[in-house]
Amino acid sequence: MAARDRGAPPSTWPGMEMVGMTRLTDDIYYGWIDNTADPTFWHWCTAQGRWVAAGTWKHQLVSRDPLHLEPSLLWRCCGTHGWVRGGVWIPA
Repeated sequence: MAARDRGAPPSTWPGMEMVGMTRLTDDIYYGWIDNTADPTFWHWCTAQGRWVAAGTWKHQLVSRDPLHLEPSLLWRCCGTHGWVRGGVWIPA
């Protein structure tokens, strides 16, 4: 199963080429599912040992290109936390 294989990030999953998948780090990707206004993120969750998706509808989309979201993103499952500014992941 792709979601459980760290070596197979979301950018390699069948059909994901349609969502404008972008790699921020080896462990964080985002894409635009169904042309939504806000990107969906996937991160490799060390606590769960799989890729986990999260929407960003509660965040402010400051810029789409380069991507800039406010406030920071936090995955409570494993504590991954940081900002996306200027299309770059900035760890907290």
